[in-house]
Amino acid sequence: MYDMDSEEHHDTRITVRDLQRNAAAVLVRLEHGETFTVTRHGRTVARIVPPDPVEEAVNQAVADGLIDLPELARARTAAQTARIRTAPTAPGDTPLSQALDRLREDEEEGR
Repeated sequence: MYDMDSEEHHDTRITVRDLQRNAAAVLVRLEHGETFTVTRHGRTVARIVPPDPVEEAVNQAVADGLIDLPELARARTAAQTARIRTAPTAPGDTPLSQALDRLREDEEEGR
């Protein structure tokens, strides 16, 4: 296997066979930001990269219902993305923005 014990975090070349034998170690190194180029018979066949933290945060927000996925898919620019509404709420549910407004109003009245 190529350089699997190195402490450096760079693009490491690894064979398909070594990846199969050391998958757990490769995943640990991916978690620490390292990337891998996978080769078969000396030719590059794949590149394995750690997840993008921003992409993961967006995926989690979609999963949590905080972002409306169809609207996100239509956004073409950062400005359009910034204007995305939160995901629609179920009938009878109070949107978070309204609940926060009510809490703020209650606090102001109590002062």
